[in-house]
Amino acid sequence: MDLQDAIVPGLTLVFAAGISFASLESSAQDVEELGDRVTAIESKKAASLGKQEVVNVKIEGVETRLDKMEEIVQRMLEMQQKQAVSVAKICQATNANCSN
Repeated sequence: MDLQDAIVPGLTLVFAAGISFASLESSAQDVEELGDRVTAIESKKAASLGKQEVVNVKIEGVETRLDKMEEIVQRMLEMQQKQAVSVAKICQATNANCSN
């Protein structure tokens, strides 16, 4: 095995890890921004609503955030699966040992 056979899979893994990290950071920012917006809306509504209505609004907000987070996690899983397939194909094509 020469140096090129080791470098290509290594660079691919580094690239894939970078993409995954960037995706995770972007998703975390989206969730954080969504949380801030929901909190602001809840605060405005809480001033004019009764206790039960406040609870209902908070429940709706939590459900919305959970739905958004589920979508983000699903997209991340799909990306990771695609990346794993790509890395496996590269390893197979270069006859590299990528079992780690």
